[in-house]
Amino acid sequence: MQQETVGMILADKLSSLWKRLMLRGTAFGGSYGKIRMLYSLEDPWEMTSEREQFRFGKTMEHLRAVRPHFKSILEFGSGEGHQSAYLRTICDELYGAEISKTAIARAARRCPEANFAVAALEDATDVFGDRHFDLITACEVLYYAVDIPSILKALQNRADRIYVTNYHPLAERMRPHFAAEGWRALGEIRFEDTVWECFLWEAPTVR
Repeated sequence: MQQETVGMILADKLSSLWKRLMLRGTAFGGSYGKIRMLYSLEDPWEMTSEREQFRFGKTMEHLRAVRPHFKSILEFGSGEGHQSAYLRTICDELYGAEISKTAIARAARRCPEANFAVAALEDATDVFGDRHFDLITACEVLYYAVDIPSILKALQNRADRIYVTNYHPLAERMRPHFAAEGWRALGEIRFEDTVWECFLWEAPTVR
């Protein structure tokens, strides 16, 4: 039993090291190959952890304060559908976009009533056709792209509202993108030493 425990600890450490190596150099790079590789593991982002479950709960508080229920939501960076299961409870129709086919397959099993597609942020103009959404969410994903202003413009053309969260080590570089008209900062989400900055954009017609 002791050998098994030591083996599990070693495996966890090796997995954590490999994930850090995969993420090195991915921020603001627009290259998603390493991120796709992460999905060779299940739950590579540790979405089942207490930290991420706490974030999901606080995200839902933010969104419910904006509107108790939405007709349609598009979730960019839907991953394996962990946050999708939460978002599904506040909308009639949920759509998710993720760059990994493996992640999308897992998301479809976790949230079968939602609609998922393999797509990157750069596909924001045409993923799911010309459908317009009540809300688009982009949680911890925008900072993997290069041309963030163009992506935000494309998202604004397809939604009444956009909700964005940014993990704190990268949030400072992201912050200027949300100083434009229509954006406002929401309360930070804090879990122990982890901080996410949160922003909401609303179209003039719904402000």
